[in-house]
Amino acid sequence: MEPPTDYDRQVSRNTVKSTESRARRMSKSVMHSVSGFLGLEESDKHAMRWENRRKRYAGSIGKLKDEYNRPKEGLDELDGSRFIRDPLRKPSGHVSQSSDFGTMRKCHRKSSVAHMAVKGLGNLVGARNKVRRNTHKGSQGGESAAPSMHAEDQEFNLVDDVFYDDQSKGPNLARLQATESSVGSEDKRVIGVGIVGRFFRPSIHSAAFTKDVKEQLDDMDDHRPYFTYWATFVQLVVFIVAMAVYGAAPWGIGKSTESKLVRLSNLAREVKSYTEQENIWFGPRQMDLIHLGAKYSPCMRVDINLKYSLELDRAEEKESACCVRNDGSGCVQRVASQCGSLSTWKKWELGNEGPGGRLSGSVCGQDPTYCIKPASAEPFEWADSIVDWPPCTDTRTPNNSVGSKLDRHMSCELLGRPCCYGIQGECMITTREHCDLVRGKFHEEKYLCSQTSCFEQICGMIPFGNKEKPDQFYRLWTSLFLHGGLVHLLVTIVFQMWIMRDTEKLIGAIRMAIIYIGSGVAGNLASCTFLPYQVEAGPSGAQFGVLACLLVEVLQSYQMYRRPHIAILKLAMPILVLFLFGLLPWFDNWAHLFGFIFGFLLAFAVMPYVSFGHFDRRRKIISIVVSLGSAIALFVILTLIFYIAPLTDCEACQYFNCIPLTKDFCENMQVNLKKNSTYSKVY
Repeated sequence: MEPPTDYDRQVSRNTVKSTESRARRMSKSVMHSVSGFLGLEESDKHAMRWENRRKRYAGSIGKLKDEYNRPKEGLDELDGSRFIRDPLRKPSGHVSQSSDFGTMRKCHRKSSVAHMAVKGLGNLVGARNKVRRNTHKGSQGGESAAPSMHAEDQEFNLVDDVFYDDQSKGPNLARLQATESSVGSEDKRVIGVGIVGRFFRPSIHSAAFTKDVKEQLDDMDDHRPYFTYWATFVQLVVFIVAMAVYGAAPWGIGKSTESKLVRLSNLAREVKSYTEQENIWFGPRQMDLIHLGAKYSPCMRVDINLKYSLELDRAEEKESACCVRNDGSGCVQRVASQCGSLSTWKKWELGNEGPGGRLSGSVCGQDPTYCIKPASAEPFEWADSIVDWPPCTDTRTPNNSVGSKLDRHMSCELLGRPCCYGIQGECMITTREHCDLVRGKFHEEKYLCSQTSCFEQICGMIPFGNKEKPDQFYRLWTSLFLHGGLVHLLVTIVFQMWIMRDTEKLIGAIRMAIIYIGSGVAGNLASCTFLPYQVEAGPSGAQFGVLACLLVEVLQSYQMYRRPHIAILKLAMPILVLFLFGLLPWFDNWAHLFGFIFGFLLAFAVMPYVSFGHFDRRRKIISIVVSLGSAIALFVILTLIFYIAPLTDCEACQYFNCIPLTKDFCENMQVNLKKNSTYSKVY
């Protein structure tokens, strides 16, 4: 092999330098983006942009001091670091409403997209008719009638048009569409121009939009509430699908009982009753909410109490045997106490062993001797305990006469099969009629309850990695997009369209997603920790995180207000009232509390130019580290408590979530956990 030449060495060095330079540029770009996102850049442009947004937002909550209300002469203040000079300003020095932050709260909100679309279509029809009339008059008078815009446009202000509606001085359609020519890049959102405006493209008064105005409009940074719209859309679709597939539970605040005449496994027809919790929100049942991904701790980790009760059921089934009716009308799997005098309990025991000397069994319809698939043969011989037997999918029937007593458990007709019901993995051997009454899952192909995984079936979602160990920790996320009912969903939509959307316009979609999801997941984790057996759904923790974000912004704007205590009370009082509502049933106060705490910490971490005290880069970095570190530490502590030291019997934790004014006042979504066997109690 020839040694490398000087040229090869030079090429190698240049390649290494180029790679290092590219990596260095990429690293600087990432650092620049992160510092810009967190507000660590010492840039007057970004700081002024955020300051102007804060002024505009703070002005909607309370009156600002005079020094924050005075704009520069002849300029309108916008989100950018510069001011947009309004070429249509009246010479008298008229100041637009959007420039006066103290009076901003008197301005109307922008109308919805649907409302503006309908209104725009109406204006288009009216404008076209007016132009036709003027053209007709001009043709009759011998001269063209070009519509004049100047008399009406003297009251028009560019900033008012972009951000606020002013009915007395609202712009006409041509002014709204004139902004299209002011934006040079096709990738940027054209302010004030929609699909209708692009389609019709009326003539514009080009002298009004100078090169300076175009450049300033290009520099504007207008956050759009994409995350709010996405989250609301997903929540709405999930609810529609849930109601279409599962239907609604009985409406009310108590319990509903349904009675029906059904045939039981003893061939008797009896009136049986089924009681279930009503839903005040007009939505799915508890079982359906769990199946859809609601917060439910037993589906997320191994629950000691639930595991103990399921083991009792398993031990009781191990001592069961086939109960064959003496008249040959059928058979069903039962414990000794349930097999009446008109039946024979075919239990294998010493002196009457089963195949291979087995003492556990027999099982109605299943026997190792007659099962073809899966066959009981070395090295896959079935265990002695019947609760470890696999379900036989292919079996042969013994060739016995009708009156023969040999292996009657294999020649009789099965009167009952496993039925999974409830939300704690309960199972019973019964008929399909009875199983349908209790809204259970009837297993036509199974013989024993131990052959079904009832609790995994109740939890639904992604199957457990180990059917004995629930692992659906992702319920902390999925429950954010699930609602208890229609009323619950409407409350969420109103909050997100009224409060969350405006907040996202201030801080941006990425920051809002971090605060919303982080607060919601942490709130659900706290609820799972302190209320492990309560079925909950909805983004209440995330919503309180958004409220905490608002409180942080008001506290940061403290020096701007003329009466800061009034502004703080306007926000703090509703939050306090909502916490008091959390002491009533149907609400989750633990999710509220920890969602608020995490929202407060995350707001200080991700909101730019927000810090404890006067802003500077060093203090902001410290606040980010402290806030994120505190949030992560609190989340780790909750996770450790949830998995390592679960609070399964914390009666005091209930009082923060619901004050029991009466005996049944707090039984809304609470699950009364069984702590004994239910295998032989119902049939």
